[in-house]
Amino acid sequence: MNKIIYIIACTFMLNTTVHAQPSGAAAPDAGAGKRRAAVCFACHTPEGISRIPGVPHLAGQEHSYLVKVLHSYREGQQRQDPTMTAMVKPLSDADIVNIAAYYSKLTLMNNRASDACIQAEGEKASEAPVTATTADAAPAAKKQGRTGEAVYQESCMACHSTGAAGAPKLGDKKAWQPLVAQGSATLLQHALHGYKGMPARGACANCSDSEIKAAVEYLAKNGK
Repeated sequence: MNKIIYIIACTFMLNTTVHAQPSGAAAPDAGAGKRRAAVCFACHTPEGISRIPGVPHLAGQEHSYLVKVLHSYREGQQRQDPTMTAMVKPLSDADIVNIAAYYSKLTLMNNRASDACIQAEGEKASEAPVTATTADAAPAAKKQGRTGEAVYQESCMACHSTGAAGAPKLGDKKAWQPLVAQGSATLLQHALHGYKGMPARGACANCSDSEIKAAVEYLAKNGK
């Protein structure tokens, strides 16, 4: 009787192991996932806590759920979004598993807690002491806004430095020439309203129209 129980237990353990880790499947690599997830940072941030209204937080989500969602976008099943599809389309199965591993290992926060954290950061920044020199410079800085290069570094670089979703790379004159030929007005409209895989305003929710324009001019200038 004990022998039968032992055999059944061993069989159960063997089957569980096979389902948990298919033969030949590589273990998820969160480090590789972080590197590959650079294209996601503009919207979902490296911390997995979105700062854009309507964009979900990914930190601490179930690994299997993230894998399923990414596959769904890549194959155009159920979930269909032009920006997400363009971002996910180039990903391999291993990329998807690794990206899911990266975000699933981040600190779990529910949406309310994450939003409260973001709000607290903003309040903390607004309460920071202002020196006389800073106070004198503040009106001019607010009027001028961020430079095109600064906006690129903050919001555009994830895609335009890697070519993600077909984005022309900064300084790639061959890729930019036909785009520049369309005229600055067309380029600006694409940036403001979205175009192909690029989200509207480059997913920069706090960028003014003039800052978006500056970023477009910076990219176009380096593509001539």
